[in-house]
Amino acid sequence: MENFLVCTCLAVAALVAIAQVLLRSIFNIHLWWSEETVIYLIIYSTFLGAVVTLRYNEHIAVKVFEPFLGKIGRRRMDILGILVTIVYLAIVGYFAWLLLFEPFSVATVTPTLKLPLWVVELAVPLGFTLMLLRAVEILVRLIRGLSASVDGDKSEFQRAEEEAGMTKDEGTL
Repeated sequence: MENFLVCTCLAVAALVAIAQVLLRSIFNIHLWWSEETVIYLIIYSTFLGAVVTLRYNEHIAVKVFEPFLGKIGRRRMDILGILVTIVYLAIVGYFAWLLLFEPFSVATVTPTLKLPLWVVELAVPLGFTLMLLRAVEILVRLIRGLSASVDGDKSEFQRAEEEAGMTKDEGTL
């Protein structure tokens, strides 16, 4: 579901941007709502995309000590890392929800589309809450001795390469 929402947001943003450029260049028609729409769709795709990235355990991680640790040590470091992530997501998510209910967010509308500002700001607390749920899921998986990713230790790109029959030792990459 997350993948579908992210892809839909990005696809609609791209189509609106392309339509705006073509209509303005060819027919001198300006879609007054296009710029704001594209910006808001990209904001939503960013926060929802972060949830997808967390689900596949593809966020950037600096693992300085990993080469020096055994399997149990790596698992403990992964658990410590996800605990720090959970604390961070909970704190920032809490304040994001508070921001959403500020009088300014409720009373203000966007300049062009005249949407309530909270509709745009909803991307932040929603994204952080969904990431928090995914992080808790990862913590449970790690405690049970499973891989952090829902699809195992391989990245999405590695799985796609295997499905396509491409491997690094064949020299195709």
